[in-house]
Order: sequence, then C-alpha cells, then structure tokens
Amino acid sequence: MGVLKFLVWTTCAVGLGVFLARGNVGGRSPLEHMERTWKRSVNPSTMDRVKGSVEDAMESAKGAVSQKSANASGPGPRERITAEDRAAINDIIAKKR
Repeated sequence: MGVLKFLVWTTCAVGLGVFLARGNVGGRSPLEHMERTWKRSVNPSTMDRVKGSVEDAMESAKGAVSQKSANASGPGPRERITAEDRAAINDIIAKKR
C-alpha cells in the first residue's frame, strides 16, 4: 500500500510540474505568468538590499566561526564554579571513596 501511495503522489507531482512548465493558460504557461507577476511586484532595490543583508550575515557568521576555531587552541572555557561549590563537590567525592 505504501508503494502504491508513493507512485500516485509521484505521478501527481510530475504531472503538476509538466503542467506548470508546458500548460497553456491565456497564451502563456503558468510558470511564465508567475515570472511576470514576480518581476512586476518585486522592486530591484529591495532585492539588492536583502541580498546585501544576507551577504553581511554570512560574512559575520564566517567571522564568528573562524574566531571560535582560532580561540579553540587558546585558553579553555571560563570556570563558573565558585570555591564553595568546588569544596562541596570535593567533599562528596571524598565520601564516595
């Protein structure tokens, strides 16, 4: 039954793709209609701004990753355990032995 459902959904998806690429609606394919609508509705300056912000985010992420990998060989993480906590842990370990 699973194979049959897979084949039916695959056939539907392929059929939809063929229709979007080759179908004829008002003298054009649906894909051409979508492209024209996209070009009319999207402002090029908006796309450039979004593209620039994505590139900036990628560069800052790369910088953060390379900074962390460069610091990995340096000093270890900061100790967050207080002296009292360390003494309590040492007492528990001593009692276990």
